[in-house]
Amino acid sequence: MSRCLQHISLWRSVMVGMCLLSTYTASAQTKHDTLSDVQIRATHKSAAGEDKKDFSKGQTMQTIDSATMQQHSLQSVATMIAQRLPVFVKAYSFNGLATLNFRGSSAAQSQVFWNGVPIQNAALGVADISALPVLMVNNVNVVYGGSGALYGSGNVGGALLLQTDNTLFGTGHNQHLLTIGAGSFTQLSGAYKGSVSGKKWFVSGSASVQRAMNDYKFSNSYGQTERMPNGRIQSAAGTATLARKLNEKNTLKLSAWGQVYERQIPPALFEPTSKKTQTDKSLRAVATWTKILTSGSLYARTSLVHDATDFADSMLPLYSTNAVYQYYQEAGWRQQITKRSELLLFAPVQVSWLQGNDTARQRRAALAGAYATEIPAAKMTVSIQFRGEQIDEQRVFLPGAGVRSDVTEWLQLRANAQRSYRVPTLNELYYTPGGNTALRPEEGWSEDAGYWVRFRKNGFAVRHEAGVFARQMNNWIMWLGGAIWTPHNIASVHSRGTETETQISKQLGSALLQLDVASMYVLATTQNSYIPGDGSIGKQIPYTPRYNGRATLSCNWRGWRMSYNHTYTGYRFITTDESSWLEPYQTGNLYASWAKTRHHYTYRFTVQVNNIWNEHYSVAGFRPMPGINWLAGVALER
Repeated sequence: MSRCLQHISLWRSVMVGMCLLSTYTASAQTKHDTLSDVQIRATHKSAAGEDKKDFSKGQTMQTIDSATMQQHSLQSVATMIAQRLPVFVKAYSFNGLATLNFRGSSAAQSQVFWNGVPIQNAALGVADISALPVLMVNNVNVVYGGSGALYGSGNVGGALLLQTDNTLFGTGHNQHLLTIGAGSFTQLSGAYKGSVSGKKWFVSGSASVQRAMNDYKFSNSYGQTERMPNGRIQSAAGTATLARKLNEKNTLKLSAWGQVYERQIPPALFEPTSKKTQTDKSLRAVATWTKILTSGSLYARTSLVHDATDFADSMLPLYSTNAVYQYYQEAGWRQQITKRSELLLFAPVQVSWLQGNDTARQRRAALAGAYATEIPAAKMTVSIQFRGEQIDEQRVFLPGAGVRSDVTEWLQLRANAQRSYRVPTLNELYYTPGGNTALRPEEGWSEDAGYWVRFRKNGFAVRHEAGVFARQMNNWIMWLGGAIWTPHNIASVHSRGTETETQISKQLGSALLQLDVASMYVLATTQNSYIPGDGSIGKQIPYTPRYNGRATLSCNWRGWRMSYNHTYTGYRFITTDESSWLEPYQTGNLYASWAKTRHHYTYRFTVQVNNIWNEHYSVAGFRPMPGINWLAGVALER
């Protein structure tokens, strides 16, 4: 038994060492932690008007490929990102809220878009990505770093871009996918996705249901093992898209996404029991019109997003309902100016309000644009962006610029700079009790630069990318307090760090071997504070790990796909003065699938074993995560 444990420890050390080889350590460590990740890139054509990423030269972007999404089709977007990207996902237990942390940013500084529409809760300013099923989404893109000029004020740390409506006209082919899954803790799920198309119309839809008890074992504050109580979840979600080609140049598309997510909230380690429940309901609808011009396009979209949260704690008793609406519209014009340059102009308008509260309302209107041009003599592409935005009575100008240089066929350099700005959310201003109407907007600048190299020979391919980034934000908003929490401006925060990604693949006959390794090192420290005697000066922002990384080794062979994924997350301080912290954790995840096509039908069988080393850990304080667990599924596709 002892020898077996030694072998397991050695294997884990080898995986960590492989990741360490790809990371550049820019600073001495206060606590030791490190590793890397799996990042997969692909290309796809965005829907009209969502091509803003084409004007972000010099900015780091990633697309999760279809094979990776297929692997996580029975899971949430939160789980996929946590296992695949070096982005810290702050998860409040296995079935709790999950939010994004890009490059040391807060959850409210990250944005989530669906078909070009922002869908983070307008009151909270965050999106719960644990409630977003992977199977409902067709494309996932990740933008690292602020890009306020293109994606709006509030986009400070990064953005998650989701699409559910890959419209295809004239294929004359019907596509259908049916999948069912089961796993540990009484997990059961089922989903359907299908589409029908003609020369002038396209219809698609999807439906997903999930249920789990989540009664996993954990160690309580006294070291005793018990089962997690009050952890049941059940959810139902559906999407629908109807597109019509009005003529050869005009297209109209309607999309909707509705879901209900009911969850019990387990007790934290300091609570003897919990009777808390929460139900989240969302309805999102968007209509998009596109017109193709001789050398460009026009588009307009209008949308309405409604989020409602019902919270209950029968032990107090406490019952509360929060309903928020968000209206968003955008019109834009994209034009090819010359053979090597393009212009994008667009005007977004956004209105958010809390139901039943006439004072809790926020209005935004902007005029934005971007210009991109190639300079062949210098082997360079340059882009500039701007946005003039009015938020209620405040006006702000957000410029940005980027450059990319293809030095050789195997070497590319990039650099990018953006101004960032975020006004307080409705909850930060008006929440009762605790809202602070005296809050000032967060503002600052972010910069990043990097390179990538690649080569391919005799079935062997290597791709390596590395970069550095920095961000200075003033008036950073943080919730502080005891019985009543209140948001405060804590002056300025300086975030900086490094990112690496390495992908190595080798074709061996009919087998493809691939290793993906990536890592992120982040220092996000308070520089000065408005709070007298604040002990946070020079200390890491809470819940920002210094080291974060992922690694995946995979093999594809004759219908089989097998992979081992290893994740590492470093120390997370849970107090502003670094007096308390959570220990680093590592998880190993195994995946295997087999697919067979027969008579136009594809049968796919999958099995996953997560946290195979049975690691005992918490992502957020006092919220233990499950040990080893499994998930299996069967899919039929036509």
